[in-house]
Amino acid sequence: MKKHILIVDDEQTIRELCKELLQDEGYKVTLAVDGQDALDKMDYEIFDLFLLDMAMPRLGGLELMRMVKIKQPLAVIVILTGFSSIDGAVQAVHAGAFQYLSKPINSEKLFEVVKAGCKHSEDLYGPLQKAFEPETDAIQKDEPIMLHGFSPEDKTEFINLGRIKNYEIGDAIPFGNDDSNSIIIIDSGEVSVWLSNTIIDYLQKLDSIGEESIILSGSTDISLRAETAVKLRHFSRKKILDFFAYKGDKLLKRFMINLLNSTFFKWRKAAQRIIMLKLVS
Repeated sequence: MKKHILIVDDEQTIRELCKELLQDEGYKVTLAVDGQDALDKMDYEIFDLFLLDMAMPRLGGLELMRMVKIKQPLAVIVILTGFSSIDGAVQAVHAGAFQYLSKPINSEKLFEVVKAGCKHSEDLYGPLQKAFEPETDAIQKDEPIMLHGFSPEDKTEFINLGRIKNYEIGDAIPFGNDDSNSIIIIDSGEVSVWLSNTIIDYLQKLDSIGEESIILSGSTDISLRAETAVKLRHFSRKKILDFFAYKGDKLLKRFMINLLNSTFFKWRKAAQRIIMLKLVS
């Protein structure tokens, strides 16, 4: 999963420059125009690294850093500062900031500090996260869990049941509203899974969602959003049931076991993320 960075700076040029540089390096970047905007965004997402400007309206860098740490105690923060505020940046480091960067931004120094900061964040969260990680030894990465134990021919036939659709970054993805969107498999890209205003999972290539719709009928409170350009396969519940009516009970039983396993792994992963959010908030 991409490391997620929040950049907070009231100077649009600085925000956009840092975003462009870091996205080109493979990071996921969210922007905030000031401290209050940053705190509002923290209500919806968790970030691996924060780049905070020292001098901003509504909330200055030091006060914002204090409030970020209240919301996310293990937050790794890099202070952005002009030459005239170096003393304040040093003070911020003494108060718990990971590092500071001087403006104008040097791209190589930015990459160096961000890479180190993300590694530090990983080291901080790692032991806590491992306590809630599901066992993944049995999860193959070359196919969706729901197709484990299928013959190559059966896998191909099942995959071909899906209706392919492309979405652009930020698009809401229809899900759970009708029979045609019963199950979704990710062909490429990254999709975020939302429960109310909280991201509970990220889906990538060969991940799936909606397995429980085959077992249980009814609507879901989950919503999906494209985090990158994505290519998805939408599967109709009717087509799936017709497929297994033709294939027979043996393959259907294998499929149902796979659905239960896939649903279990996802629910446990979602619970892990929710617990993590509670522990650091």
